[in-house]
Amino acid sequence: MFQLTLHPRKTAFFFLVIVLFLTVLHSVVQAIFLSTMNENLLELSEFVDLDIEKNLPSFYSAFAILFSSFLLFCTALLEKNKAEKRRYWFGLAAIFFFLAFDEAFALHEGLGDYTEEYMKSTGILQVSGLLYFPWIIPYSILTTILGLLYFRFLFCLPRKTFVLFICSAVIFLTGAGFFDMLGGKEAELHGYYSNKYVVLYTVEEFLEMSGIVLLMYTLLDYIAQQYGHLCFSLEVRKP
Repeated sequence: MFQLTLHPRKTAFFFLVIVLFLTVLHSVVQAIFLSTMNENLLELSEFVDLDIEKNLPSFYSAFAILFSSFLLFCTALLEKNKAEKRRYWFGLAAIFFFLAFDEAFALHEGLGDYTEEYMKSTGILQVSGLLYFPWIIPYSILTTILGLLYFRFLFCLPRKTFVLFICSAVIFLTGAGFFDMLGGKEAELHGYYSNKYVVLYTVEEFLEMSGIVLLMYTLLDYIAQQYGHLCFSLEVRKP
């Protein structure tokens, strides 16, 4: 009998170690590459770069978000006697499932291209400066709508869970929103290889990954408080 119990602190610590490792590895490699501009390091630099899609850090992030979606789905299943809350959990699970695919396949970049074309054709808004990465516009609108829809649900959660949810959202959105906009402005002015841009997107990605880790802890802690530790068992029978 194989049994896996997901303890909130141990699980969060495991993922946090990975986040710190990826951030330090990225920072060291980028510092060496930018100071030497050695083309032999280019491939390694791109493989561990937090700002590049379809590489080691992006696949980790996609997995972490997908794991969060799984935890949200498990929470929804456990809330079988709370029909009103249950649909909110299922909704969040679906949203994070989409975000995992977005992270893995950079869907937001395609949406950003469509947004930029629309803004230029209509002249509604100048896509530059803090809005240099135009995907931030539709995602900000959707995030605001989501916040309004989930406002009542969040206040119905236990106080500790509510506070942790808000903290994880603030950490994640500070990276994905605020620092991404600062990075976009810097990239427009000085290009993608400026030291300031590298620092900004490193902080951005670290905050995003840390926010997801805190979300994992929040969900596992909520499950543990309400239903006991989340546990999976697998029985292997010999023929």
